Amino acid sequence: MSEQQIKFMVNRIYAKDISLESPESPKIFNELKLQPKVGFNLNTSIEKIEENTFDVTLNISIKAEAEERVIYLVELKQSGIFTIEGADENLLSSFLNIRCPEVVFPYAMETATTLIQKSGFPPIFFAPIDFNSLYQKELASKNKN
Repeated sequence: MSEQQIKFMVNRIYAKDISLESPESPKIFNELKLQPKVGFNLNTSIEKIEENTFDVTLNISIKAEAEERVIYLVELKQSGIFTIEGADENLLSSFLNIRCPEVVFPYAMETATTLIQKSGFPPIFFAPIDFNSLYQKELASKNKN
C-alpha cells in the first residue's frame, strides 16, 4: 500500500486591505487617562483560485475605546495564497481552516500592531489563536443543525 504524498506550499502572504481610523486624534493623545478597552473580531474567508490553489484571508477588526469614545479602529484583511495537492476533502478542509490561518495570523498581528504603534498609540499584543479548536467548534455547530 503506497502512502499519499501531500504537498503544502505557501506561495505568498500579503495585505489585501488595511485601514486605521482615529477620529479623536490629535486631542485624544492628551486626554486619555484610562486604559482603553480593546475589542477583537476575526473571520476567515477562503477563495479557490485554481484547482489546487487557494486564497485564505483573515478579516480582522480591532477597536479601542475609552470613556465612551473610539480611540482607534483597525480593519485588516491579511491573506495568503496556498497550494495544497494530494489531500482528500477532509484533510483539505483542515488545511484551509486550520493550517493556513495559523500561517497568516502572525503576519496579520505584526501588521496590526505596527500600524497601531506607528499611529502614536501604545503597543498592543495578542495571544495566539487556536484555529483547530475554533474549527472543531464550527464543525460541531454545523453537525447539530
